[in-house]
Order: sequence, then C-alpha cells, then structure tokens
Amino acid sequence: MQQEYFILMRARSQHHPLLAWNQSGSAFRKARPVAVSEPVKLRLGEPVPAKPVLVDFHSLPAPVVSPRLKEVLESVDLRGVQFIPADVEVGDAMHRYWLVHMWREIRCVDREHSVFEDSETGLFMLLLDRLVLDEAVLREIPLEDRLAFTLEEHVVHLFHRTVVERVLAMTPPPEGLRFIPVAEWGDSSAFR
Repeated sequence: MQQEYFILMRARSQHHPLLAWNQSGSAFRKARPVAVSEPVKLRLGEPVPAKPVLVDFHSLPAPVVSPRLKEVLESVDLRGVQFIPADVEVGDAMHRYWLVHMWREIRCVDREHSVFEDSETGLFMLLLDRLVLDEAVLREIPLEDRLAFTLEEHVVHLFHRTVVERVLAMTPPPEGLRFIPVAEWGDSSAFR
C-alpha cells in the first residue's frame, strides 16, 4: 500500500516562484473546509526570481494549481479537498489560480519504522527523514476517502497513484511539479 502513494512537490527550478499570502492564511491551517466569498490574495514569495515563470503548480506550501490542473484534480472527486479561487499578484497583473485546501488529515505515520524528530509535545514531527506509512491505519479508510490527504503529523500532501497517473497524463504535461514515491521521500527531497 505504501508504494501506492506519492508526495507532491514543486519542480526544481529557480524560475518557478514560491507563493506567499497577501492576506491572512490562518483559516487554511485548520483541518476543516473554509467558507470564502472572494478569491484569496497571493503574491510571489521570497526569493522572487528575476524572471518568474508561472506554471501549473506552485507551493504556498499548500498546493496552488492552474485552472487546467484544477480541472483534472476536480474530476477525480477528491474527498477532503476544497478548491479555492486564488488571485496571484505579479507586478501589475493578477493571475487566477486555485488553492488546493487539503483539509483531510490522516494520522498514519508508522512511528516505529519512520525516521523523524518529534516536537516537544509529540503532536507533530519537526523533521521527517524517512516516511513509512502505517498500512493498517490506511486499510481501515475506504480508498475514496484517502485519494488525497495530508499527514496529521507533518506538512506533507499525499496522492494515490490513480490521481498521479491522471495528472501525469495531461497534454501537454503539467509544469512545475513532481511526484516523489513515499519510499524515496524525506525532508531533504526538495534539494535533490
């Protein structure tokens, strides 16, 4: 079952900007849907590339996706995922993207086989060098409820291989993202 999951990460490029909040993002740090009446406001995060290139995926660290990538993800009926319109300010221009608010959290790290550094409270992990999923926990959850989720213990966005296959089948292929198999992922993956 572990081999069925991938972690969504940004592609290694100095031209694809990180994003940052241009308003309060506190409502999106809770494990529940949010009610919004207008698009959230985002901007380019530091360090801003000299010539930023907007692509299909950017990290807030929450996923922020292009309209075409949103269509593919939305077609899968991802339970526990909410698509929020997001306006990304780049100079004088505003670009419409979609914040992927993954509010479903699953506590499924196999603490015996993973390599990590716990917070003082033990509620979340500060560093996660090797991730092993607790397959017994996942088996108790119907597949349709765990196609996409975040770890309760650490800020990681996981996608089932069926979702990954749909995304990677896009024509033209999506830009700005990569999926790392759980077995190959660690906190240092962003630098590899």
